[in-house]
Amino acid sequence: MAKSYFWVKEQADGTKRVGLNDTGRDELGAVSFVDVPAAGTTLKHNDKFIAVEAEKAVTDVDSPIDGKIVKINEGIIDDPAGLNSTDEAKNWIVEVKD
Repeated sequence: MAKSYFWVKEQADGTKRVGLNDTGRDELGAVSFVDVPAAGTTLKHNDKFIAVEAEKAVTDVDSPIDGKIVKINEGIIDDPAGLNSTDEAKNWIVEVKD
């Protein structure tokens, strides 16, 4: 399930940026709240990643990758509607380093 909800893209600095993709937006609906782990948290593939409250679901969503969170998109914490955007500059959630 997790892989189908997220895109993962390597950044120039070697981190990987994780964001919500079209499938995630379609299946969850409009996101109204997101609970993102703090920077420094280690993610494990298929373990809990984020908690989401959305139009069609209130659920925990599993991580698509392993790594340590090095940066959080503060914009989506303040305004979770950014996750509803198709713009990857807005709908990313965290940056992770191996």
